[in-house]
Amino acid sequence: MAMFQRYVSVDWSGAGMEHKPVDLSVAAAGRAAPAELVWPPRFPRVRNWSRAECREWLSAILSTDQPRTIVALDFGLGLPWGADQGVFRRDGWRATIQALADLYGRYGTARAVAEVVNRDPRFAGHGPYRFDENRTDFRFYLQHGVAYFRLIETAVPQAISQWYMGSGGTAGFHTITGLSALHDLIAQREAGRVQFRVWPQECEHPMDVGGTHIIVESYPAIYPKPASFGPCTTDHQRDAWKVLLWMIEADELGNLVKSFLPSPLPFGRVAGTSFGDQVRFEGWILGVG
Repeated sequence: MAMFQRYVSVDWSGAGMEHKPVDLSVAAAGRAAPAELVWPPRFPRVRNWSRAECREWLSAILSTDQPRTIVALDFGLGLPWGADQGVFRRDGWRATIQALADLYGRYGTARAVAEVVNRDPRFAGHGPYRFDENRTDFRFYLQHGVAYFRLIETAVPQAISQWYMGSGGTAGFHTITGLSALHDLIAQREAGRVQFRVWPQECEHPMDVGGTHIIVESYPAIYPKPASFGPCTTDHQRDAWKVLLWMIEADELGNLVKSFLPSPLPFGRVAGTSFGDQVRFEGWILGVG
């Protein structure tokens, strides 16, 4: 029996400003509805989503009157262990993403947020975020006991650190803007407007929370190439599409339920920290394990 009635995959973008169109793609399917690309509300006049529009759309599909949905978001749903206190002077995952969201709301772009964090006097010019000009600077991680990679990223080829904002893959931009959007959704939940849980930070397994919607982290590079990309014409659309098709097939075959049971890794662990505690703070990529 399938765990979900609807599947949504978002290929996120951390570029630009919140209300400007960016290379963000959405794909969705239902138990009785075929996979399709979802276009922004101003389509066809505007073909690209803004992050603000995507936030509003996600809020609508995560309301209590909607069929049970799994939403896969292509950005890190957490930061390396110790980032809460070591970087943001907060305690725990929830307080950490609120701190990031507050900074993003104040400064307006992911780059500005990272630059402000890096200028913290505690770091003496060696903050956690890496740009091209400081990408070889390792001093922050050694001096403050916060890793460059999360545990899950030590096991995934092609993985990029959530602190990296240089040329090429820029996971840091995705993570700052994405965690800000996630904070906004959680704030709406706390106000009673939506209902979901974030895995694994807020639930050990979707079976534990009944019919509640579930938000998970995806990483398109790890999923197999489908036989067809259907209507997709861009790489961002193709990334959203292959995550979507993987979730649908895994659920139909009964394999998705096992994806929420990651096996403890014997490496990359923080001393004195349980595997479960570390994963509940840092997050995990759906389908690894």
